[in-house]
Amino acid sequence: MRKGLTMMAAVAALALAGARPTGAAPPFTQPVVTLRDVRLSSAGLDGGTLDVLLSIYNPNKYNLDVQQMTYAVIVDSSQVGSGHTTQRVLLKAFDSSMVHLPVDFTWSGATSAGRLLTMNGYVLYEVKGGLTVASGVGSVTIPFDQHGRFRSLQQSR
Repeated sequence: MRKGLTMMAAVAALALAGARPTGAAPPFTQPVVTLRDVRLSSAGLDGGTLDVLLSIYNPNKYNLDVQQMTYAVIVDSSQVGSGHTTQRVLLKAFDSSMVHLPVDFTWSGATSAGRLLTMNGYVLYEVKGGLTVASGVGSVTIPFDQHGRFRSLQQSR
């Protein structure tokens, strides 16, 4: 009898371990963020604002409703600028969306990035931050950290 109960408990434990509750969240893959373009929006004595165009790819089989974003742009291990927006973006499943973001910069950070871009025709960059997404249980912040190579517009033509 004891052996039978132990066997039933083991079978039940294996069944529960392999079972996925019907309300469980589907698998999640982090969005891919790529820097596409940078343009000067405004400038002053201390710095200014850049209009940064990002491509955000959603590799998931469901849409992501982004409610806000925080972000920083880093070139050559120095932060060029950062920002925050509450611009809502719907990232459709298996699709890319282009998003314009204002990035506040200081001249000290932008000068070294501009020098590298002029010398090499490209810069190695990092864009990192968080996407706050609406979900069935409230808002969830998804961190992102992408690296890439940005070519100057003159070099890419």
